[in-house]
Amino acid sequence: MLAGPHVAVGAIIGQRSRAAWIALPLAFASHYVLDALPHAYFSLRQPEALPLKVTIVAADAVIGLALVFWIARRQTRWRLILGSAFAAVMLDLMNPVTWFGKWLAHLPVTGWLISAHITSAYHVPLGAWLPGFGPAIGVLVLVAIAAWLSSTRRMAATSTAPDTPPRLPSQGPHV
Repeated sequence: MLAGPHVAVGAIIGQRSRAAWIALPLAFASHYVLDALPHAYFSLRQPEALPLKVTIVAADAVIGLALVFWIARRQTRWRLILGSAFAAVMLDLMNPVTWFGKWLAHLPVTGWLISAHITSAYHVPLGAWLPGFGPAIGVLVLVAIAAWLSSTRRMAATSTAPDTPPRLPSQGPHV
């Protein structure tokens, strides 16, 4: 799956969790869950349809990062949200395409994680638009709805009624 749904789901996990010891492993594990959904697989190293691939990756990055920063805005635990977003996409960064990923793939600690990542993914060809991009778009829409609902609840909890002025502690209870 593209990076956008991974970072967006990781950010929601970070927002809804109270502690890093819960949020970070859950966000990391969410990568396997999302990759089990059908999704388009393509490599930027292969020259076929390269402008289309670059456009898709750029749009995905913009949408994913915009969702992450929208979720993290005005949050006291913004570091946990950003860390969870990073944890959710970390497996793709560990992919054995780069020299760093190849090195990690040979380590006993990380090699099995990368192997499980490669074998558990459900890839469909780039030309299969609906099964390739439908689940990713669905995940992004669900995350956006969850973030919007969370922000409206937070705004409702912190706002006062428009006709009621805020009370000072010395004024006693409002009657």
